Amino acid sequence: MKLSDSQLGSTTSSKKASMNTEDQLRQSAIWLRKAVTQIKELNIPSNPKNYTIWYDYFSEEKSELSVELNRLLDENTPFTSALTNSIFNRFYSENSELKLEQIRNAIKSLIEILSAQINSIDENLSDYDQVLVKCETQLTKEPDLDTLNQLVSNLLHETRNNLSKNKNALKQISALNQEIDEMRESLIKLSEEALEDALTGISNRRAFNIELDKIITNTKNNNTKNCLLLIDIDLFKTVNDDYGHQIGDKILCFVAKMIKKCIKGGDFVSRFGGDEFAIIFPNTDYQGGMAIAETIIETVANRKLVLNKQGCNLGYVTLSGGLSFAQVGDTPDSLIQRADQGLYKAKSKGRNKVIGQSNL
Repeated sequence: MKLSDSQLGSTTSSKKASMNTEDQLRQSAIWLRKAVTQIKELNIPSNPKNYTIWYDYFSEEKSELSVELNRLLDENTPFTSALTNSIFNRFYSENSELKLEQIRNAIKSLIEILSAQINSIDENLSDYDQVLVKCETQLTKEPDLDTLNQLVSNLLHETRNNLSKNKNALKQISALNQEIDEMRESLIKLSEEALEDALTGISNRRAFNIELDKIITNTKNNNTKNCLLLIDIDLFKTVNDDYGHQIGDKILCFVAKMIKKCIKGGDFVSRFGGDEFAIIFPNTDYQGGMAIAETIIETVANRKLVLNKQGCNLGYVTLSGGLSFAQVGDTPDSLIQRADQGLYKAKSKGRNKVIGQSNL
């Protein structure tokens, strides 16, 4: 499925401006349906980036994006994850919000449309009931042989006709139900991926903000003990400069994996941004938080890292961290600020260590 050059010149924004909310949702559902079909045809993951790129392609909101995608489609270029990331980075700013809310609404609207189509099919099939009722009425009048023969003939004709309609209707209903199920799965997946860091597979900053609000509330209302640890990879920029971003990405994944091995089931780890990670220790006092933080630092520092087939030896990766203990009256910003101060101090004191708020 590919947009023509004439389609690319259409005034999508002016069309949208003249639509009411219901029409906009229906139009969004059409664009989404096309995007989903395209994603299937290309055999690429149904993830937020692909939804955003192909939704915008069919909505024609980014004409340069549509031109570029048409070129790639004409050349039969495989849409690998690397290519998708490259396209997304070119046409969307680093902090660009994925159109998750808009796409979620479009999915909901599409489910309603598909459900309405199923109801419409069911209503069309109800005509056969009326035929049966009419036959039943005629039979109660003790018809003669000719009338009875005509009645049976009409009934056979309507039955065959209805069976044919039924088969087609069942196929349509089955296809629509399958599409509804796919849309529901996409909705769940979008919600999950919206809280997940695409590179490392751990939670992202948005998920962290939600979790942080919870411990602030629990500290205030229930007087629970909670800690926040911010961790930064030492000299990460140098590694990126010397070995490239692909090696840098592998290091980020390695660190995320090591952190997950060190923490307990109830603890929460997320990518905070760049080469920084945030770990929340719920129901943990200050000493307990420091103990786990030091375990994380030591575990990573003692693991020699060799990457790629050529045996690129990076030696030892080290981390620096700052730990803060949640107090009544804290805000998310104040808790982060104390952890960040500890992190900065750990860097200034030689790295590969964690500084807690009691040492600030």
